Amino acid sequence: MKKNFRKIPAEIVAKLKTIKTSDVVAGCAVMFRANILAAGQLKHLGIMLTNDGLKVPESVIPTASQGKFSRKNVEGLVIIRKDLPKETYYRSVEAPNWGNYGTHTVDLPNEKYPRDFDPPRELAISVKCKNTEPGLPGYVIAFKVNEVLEKTSKQFNKRLFENLNLLQENVGACGIELADTALSDYMKSLHVSWQLLPPGSREDVVARIFPDRSPTAEEKEVAGLRYDFFMSLKPKKLVFGSSGFRRYFGALLEDNLVVFENIQYGNAVYILFDNWKELSKRSRIDLISHRYGTDFERVIHKTGWKGQVRAIVAAKRDGEGT
Repeated sequence: MKKNFRKIPAEIVAKLKTIKTSDVVAGCAVMFRANILAAGQLKHLGIMLTNDGLKVPESVIPTASQGKFSRKNVEGLVIIRKDLPKETYYRSVEAPNWGNYGTHTVDLPNEKYPRDFDPPRELAISVKCKNTEPGLPGYVIAFKVNEVLEKTSKQFNKRLFENLNLLQENVGACGIELADTALSDYMKSLHVSWQLLPPGSREDVVARIFPDRSPTAEEKEVAGLRYDFFMSLKPKKLVFGSSGFRRYFGALLEDNLVVFENIQYGNAVYILFDNWKELSKRSRIDLISHRYGTDFERVIHKTGWKGQVRAIVAAKRDGEGT
């Protein structure tokens, strides 16, 4: 099975020319033999053949382990700008205190090329199968990336290329189809529905993050650890957000200081300094794509990340108090 394409396949380019409407989606239908499904070939998408028939989720965000396009979809991509001169950056680490217990934060200078951040799209793949009854020799399953692409857009070729590869990595096939849903309906799913609530117990918070299902052991552990960390920042309120299958969790520390992350697919904490009322009107793409100026910080989950977040928060709070 071909894992990725280096360019948009010729047959898809040819099909595009026959489509007169402006909106298309990356999608395809594939026939899978029953023994292939029973062996778990599509298990990563939550598709499994059991004695009761084929189990198919309505929609799923592919995991980063499926390939570079799946990884970019949930983690984003850091682009090193070697065409620009190096800049001085400071990395915060926790260093032990001399002579007693505890640690303190140290900022270490480092010269490196500027970075641009292409934010994660967090696109889901919709899945449909008309006949899921048990005992069939094969099953026809339809897949569609949940993003309507406008052929007149400057980003069309880039988005189409990425979405085709997202399908290819996860399904082993790809194609394009007419968009049967208005673009405005898809845009609604980009906006996060936020809730600000007083801090509760660890158990209550984990339950609120996953209101429609029981979390996996890993999700429960991560949510609990994030709760402990956010509570250590002494928040005014806790922040809960949802957008489709995505779950966001964080803390409102001050009226213009918010920390949060995607609890299921996050590899970084986002710290935003905007006015909260304006922030809540933005789409999730806007929330994570604003890297210029002083309105936004992104801290990757690497060694010392908690100390770095604490340093940014402390600096912001000190600045507000002066």
